[in-house]
Amino acid sequence: MAYDNFLIDKRIVERNITKGLVDPEVLKKHIEALPDREQNLVHVSLDGDTDDDDEDDEGEDDLDQD
Repeated sequence: MAYDNFLIDKRIVERNITKGLVDPEVLKKHIEALPDREQNLVHVSLDGDTDDDDEDDEGEDDLDQD
């Protein structure tokens, strides 16, 4: 069974399971079938810095020379 994205929204899925609108086993299979999107991950620190090694940090020194 394919669910409408609204029914399996993370914020309300537990309520919909309780109401019987969503079967937990079908939901589990649906989540396991989702593609892995780890390659799109970007780590961001609280300072706004990223751990992306592809970008050069040469421009940062220009900002500190005021």
